[in-house]
Amino acid sequence: MFTKQEQRSWIRIEVARSRSAQNCYQGLREARGDAALPYRTVARWVKLFREEKNAIQDNRRSGRPQVDNHTIQLLSSLLDVDRRWAAWELAAEVGVCHKTVLHILHDILGYRKIAALWVTHTMSEVQQWQHYAFAQDFLGRIVTLDETWAHSYEPHLKRQSTEWKHPGSPRPKKVHPTQSNVKVMFIVACYTDEVILHRTLPQRRTVNAAYYCNFLRNHLRPALRRKRRHLLATNPIVLHNNAAGDGRYCNIRHSHPI
Repeated sequence: MFTKQEQRSWIRIEVARSRSAQNCYQGLREARGDAALPYRTVARWVKLFREEKNAIQDNRRSGRPQVDNHTIQLLSSLLDVDRRWAAWELAAEVGVCHKTVLHILHDILGYRKIAALWVTHTMSEVQQWQHYAFAQDFLGRIVTLDETWAHSYEPHLKRQSTEWKHPGSPRPKKVHPTQSNVKVMFIVACYTDEVILHRTLPQRRTVNAAYYCNFLRNHLRPALRRKRRHLLATNPIVLHNNAAGDGRYCNIRHSHPI
């Protein structure tokens, strides 16, 4: 197992014997096979040894340039004044190269240059609080209305049937259940922090505009009078999650207000 330095030493000896780069490469291939140095590398070292450069180690690389604290503080102060500096402008202002500026900004100062977010308009702090108060007042008037099916029993989820077991114990088995065919429909009316009303729909009862008009007038309004009387004075907004697009819900709201 020959290292790179040992192969270079062997190339140096072969060059002293007036061997060509092709002969050196063939000798390395016979001794090392695919682990031999590439031909371009062998030819480069042959040229160096013929120029009386006898060192077999690689030249030391310069690496990243050393950055002094004064340059870092100067860049930081410039960005504190204006965040829209371009990298080439900062390089010309400070007197360092473009790559050094990017190294300081990204790796040392932790800056990232991003574009501004487009907005329709800006608001002052007073306007923001006014919008917040209006939104709070508007959301406080909403009563959500929706229907859901309730089965006589609900099968457990796979995660609910998990249990602890030893490494040697058999894995538990579970028959795949199905939902019950016996089900009823619930109509639920919710406010921001509680359920105002839930009602079971009678069997074989069709939910249409007439039924909702009766529900709003005879069930939801008395429930609001008992639990949220202040909503009746502020003209509450009934938000139906599955409002039909044919105008049925609109007729309920405008023809039969709560």
